[in-house]
Amino acid sequence: MALMQKLFFLLIVPLSYQKGMAQPYVDPMQVRWTYGFRNGTAAATPHTHLWAGSDLPIKLKDRTYQLFSPYYETWSIDSAGKENVVPRVQSIAFPIGFILPTKNPKWTVNILPVIRWNGEKLFQKNSFQLGGAAFATRQVKPGKNIRFGVYMNNEFFGLFVMPLIGADWRIDDRNYIFGLLPGRLSYVHKWNKKLYGGATFRALTNSYLLQNGQYLRIDDNQVSLFMDYYPAKRFCVTLEPGYGLLRKLRTGTDDKNYLTERNWGDGPFIKLSTSYRIRL
Repeated sequence: MALMQKLFFLLIVPLSYQKGMAQPYVDPMQVRWTYGFRNGTAAATPHTHLWAGSDLPIKLKDRTYQLFSPYYETWSIDSAGKENVVPRVQSIAFPIGFILPTKNPKWTVNILPVIRWNGEKLFQKNSFQLGGAAFATRQVKPGKNIRFGVYMNNEFFGLFVMPLIGADWRIDDRNYIFGLLPGRLSYVHKWNKKLYGGATFRALTNSYLLQNGQYLRIDDNQVSLFMDYYPAKRFCVTLEPGYGLLRKLRTGTDDKNYLTERNWGDGPFIKLSTSYRIRL
């Protein structure tokens, strides 16, 4: 999974667009570009990652919302000594989320089915994947919510299942914690109306079908600091330096029978992004 921007995001896609939520913003449009710096001891760095997507919430009725979150991403991973250790891979996904109320106003149920195509080519044969997440949100206090649930995706290496735990927690008017682990967790501090900063953890797991019939599995864990700058009210530019940990590149032909496992190499990266952002 592009876990979880990919909830999170990975898949990474937060589903807390509701009264009393602590999630500090929603992005109807966002583009992110990441560059991983060369690691002389690794087989497959530097690399680039491009992600473009949107979160489009629609209120259906009281305490009931639908969220469209389509996105596209592509990985280009090169060797420090030769190009194309693995081919460029890409994904297009269509998550459609629902926030559903319960009889208890402190609880909501979140359901996020995801259909996507992950491969060396877009919409190539047999590159379809079906997955999704389901989790419950409990309001502890206004602006303070906790979450727990499960994520599942039919990856090319087999069924991938991951328990989820997270929070949308407004500490005070200037500080937030939000996210859904293991996909993403962020801390945000408001310096002023134009400047925000904080720290983020992301865990990424994806598999892509290659044209030779094998699949590529990508695993990355990113720890970063970021600075959000608003040159205009709804326009956000983000600078995010960080470090990737426990990276792995694996290829295989069936469930978890890997043919190769390469040292992708832990190392620094820089992420640049821009978004049309509505702060809440």
